[in-house]
Amino acid sequence: MADDTEVCGADAGVVQLVVGKLGMPGAPILRLDLQFAADRANGVAEINQAVIGGKHRFEVSGEVSPTGDAPFGLRVALEGQFPHAGQAVRFSAVLSVNEAWVGEGQFEYLQTKVSKVPVKPAG
Repeated sequence: MADDTEVCGADAGVVQLVVGKLGMPGAPILRLDLQFAADRANGVAEINQAVIGGKHRFEVSGEVSPTGDAPFGLRVALEGQFPHAGQAVRFSAVLSVNEAWVGEGQFEYLQTKVSKVPVKPAG
């Protein structure tokens, strides 16, 4: 899923994440290919759902901040938009993860709201 776009600079870290309930038929799955540095994250999001028109790929950006809360020490808040039926659709996601990028998250787009789903590194 990686694009050859450098969006955070030469010292950026890279992470690929899967957000959602894998193996649950019809559940929307969010895949993120992110670069992060300091308190920023940028990259590409891809939503796949087993419905007509259920695949969307678009750019996202947002903030990475420490929370100090156990068990998840990082909060990643992302936003983006993608075209759908002639309009721009807003997307947002909030992930709470540990240093291994494992945790839980939520995301919203169109009339779809996904909450308290697993976050884990892709692969």
